[in-house]
Amino acid sequence: MTSGPPARGRVRPILVAGTPSLEEACAAVGADDRELAADITDLAATLADFRARSGFGRAISAPQIGIPKRLIVMDLGPGPTALVNPEIIWRSAATHEVWDDCLSVPDVLVRVERHVSVSVRHLTDRFAPTDLVELPPDTSELLQHEIDHLDGVLMTSRATGPDPVVPLARRSELITDP
Repeated sequence: MTSGPPARGRVRPILVAGTPSLEEACAAVGADDRELAADITDLAATLADFRARSGFGRAISAPQIGIPKRLIVMDLGPGPTALVNPEIIWRSAATHEVWDDCLSVPDVLVRVERHVSVSVRHLTDRFAPTDLVELPPDTSELLQHEIDHLDGVLMTSRATGPDPVVPLARRSELITDP
């Protein structure tokens, strides 16, 4: 993966459930997109700000800050990485239930079913094609969640099992951060 630019963009408000644009599919990013670099730095800055305030948050998708584009910024430790036009190209047959949290659905966790592993094709911020192959469960869950955002799908629509929505206060009990 290629690291994106450092997080020095604008911190934007994170849109929350009930905002109609969060339930709309996003448009692909074109190679001629003059706003892409600014969008990436704004996403990185917003994610860094959220993480500093909340203590968690590994990724954010463009529609969560009002940008209707197929763009994700994730930060798994070494710095922010942009995934442009990501798509899942392979899913494991095995699935599991996990507790999702979301910047746009604050105050709750939702039990959802996800594929244990996925492979994702995307472009870097310089439009170099990249495949992330057979990702580990934690990254697979994260990218399935973020790609759902690009498709206008919130985790609440994927709720499964008994008592699938619980207060965020139970996060430390139910989710182990990698």
